[in-house]
Amino acid sequence: MFTIFAIRHGETEENKLRVLQGQSQGRLAESGQHQALKLGLSLKHTEFNHVVVSDLQRTQDTWQWMGLNQPVTFDERLRERAFGKYEGLPRNQVMHTGFDELEIESKGAFFRRVSAFVDERVALYMANKDQDKCQELWLTHGGTLRIILYYLCNRFQVETPQTRFDNTGITEYRIQNGALSIERLNDMQHLCREKSAQRV
Repeated sequence: MFTIFAIRHGETEENKLRVLQGQSQGRLAESGQHQALKLGLSLKHTEFNHVVVSDLQRTQDTWQWMGLNQPVTFDERLRERAFGKYEGLPRNQVMHTGFDELEIESKGAFFRRVSAFVDERVALYMANKDQDKCQELWLTHGGTLRIILYYLCNRFQVETPQTRFDNTGITEYRIQNGALSIERLNDMQHLCREKSAQRV
């Protein structure tokens, strides 16, 4: 079984100011640091075969605050969509006036970039699927998580659930025998489940 724990970075100062971040680096707010610490505690007994993190600063900082002592790979394909000259502007202002599509990363390019990453990770698992289980942690951004969800559901012909990707919330994807199942966990649910598993 291939299990993917897909997580969004902690809350940033830019999130609090409601500005468009895109591929700007971003800075974790104190609340985001606490979210990352809590997430790290909830996952400290989970062993990952691979940890892959977007190379933007807000995701790298989230990983550092999680405090998990596991090897990590930083991958630019997990970045948020690039919004060029609109990054740093108030989100409401940008949404009201609209984008010049020539100034930003196209939806198609964004989708191809993220889906290429997902394809690579799934292909690596399929090439070694005789192993009992493989678990990976992907730490990324809200827009990227939406593409991961849509792409996996489409690939495995599963109805796409309506979900919101909260800061450091966990979406768990399980691929087994050619089928996909999805479970949405928040930190506390995951922590309770981990404790229950340890008592059994």
